[in-house]
Amino acid sequence: MTAPMTFPSGRASKAPVVPQCQPVTLALQGGGSLGAFAWGVLDRLLDVPGLRIEVVSGASAGAMNAALLVQGLATGGPSEARRLLETFWRRVAVTSGSPDVAGPAGWLFPFSGIMAPMADALRQTTKGLARQQINPLGLNPLRSVLEGLFDPAVLSRKGAPSLVVSATRVSTGEARLFRGSEVTADVLLASSCLPQLFPAVQIEGEFYWDGGFASNPPLRALIEAGAPADVILIRTTPQERPDLPTSAAAVLERTEEMTFGAALRQELRSLALAQQLLADLPAAPGVLARLRDARLHAIGAEEEFRALKSGSHQDASWAFLQQMRELGQNAAERWLAAEFGDVGTRSTMDLSNFAGPVLEHSLAAQSVGAT
Repeated sequence: MTAPMTFPSGRASKAPVVPQCQPVTLALQGGGSLGAFAWGVLDRLLDVPGLRIEVVSGASAGAMNAALLVQGLATGGPSEARRLLETFWRRVAVTSGSPDVAGPAGWLFPFSGIMAPMADALRQTTKGLARQQINPLGLNPLRSVLEGLFDPAVLSRKGAPSLVVSATRVSTGEARLFRGSEVTADVLLASSCLPQLFPAVQIEGEFYWDGGFASNPPLRALIEAGAPADVILIRTTPQERPDLPTSAAAVLERTEEMTFGAALRQELRSLALAQQLLADLPAAPGVLARLRDARLHAIGAEEEFRALKSGSHQDASWAFLQQMRELGQNAAERWLAAEFGDVGTRSTMDLSNFAGPVLEHSLAAQSVGAT
């Protein structure tokens, strides 16, 4: 049985602590190539001297970003974190066969084209083909992307942010949260394992699929375990799509968004309800106090996400990844200007919309009245 997750307070940091430095928790949503948006957000947040990243969680592409962020901060600070994140996304572009990757990625071209068949295969999923037909050899090009880049041995170094990555147990549909040095390359591949493309990843006798099915990304467990009360959620999908999808491809893409968004909505709903119930309990102990006092913030790009063409989450071209990175940088800049001053003081994310739906009257009472 996995030991309860706890986070020590007052973690040591290699960098000098600036006055009024705010400890934060980052929670990174998955989203395929849209994960490059979170790369851009992180790139900008690493510039902020008043922000101390103490805990990072992620699922799927968010898990990749989270792991390399923590590795970089543990081994060389913000500059190394930036280097690792950029190298990862360059490798993704190169392995997809993108012809426009220039600069320091030239030595990566022996990997070129490894992922291109997978991109084609992902598009074939709209035809309802089985994984064995789409990817009969069970190849996962992300393993080559991580090779020589990701080093789990450094994740538990003193002063490193705590890392939490989710994967979904195939047998139960429940999330398993891997922490620190438990996060191996296999765990990252499990967290990003789309079952229509890749075979399930076996870890300690259990089979796992994409973490986005069950925890996208982990939130409440981090708060309960003592992570910093200010949780910054980095979204990679819109909260709403007012227009009804009509084409088969658009319907499939929207159902996938809803599937991978359900876990996040449930976590936000549980936090909203907990805070409503605990608001008038000033003496709430331990875990209850942490839930009551959690402050939620979100960085996203609602209108821009809606405007993306269908299938953008499959576009691993370097031009598109750079576009997403710039979008993330700009979104983070807007958030810093508008809401960073509230970190440490109050939530800037309105959870009230997640507290419903509720029934105005008890069903039991209605039944009694009807008789």
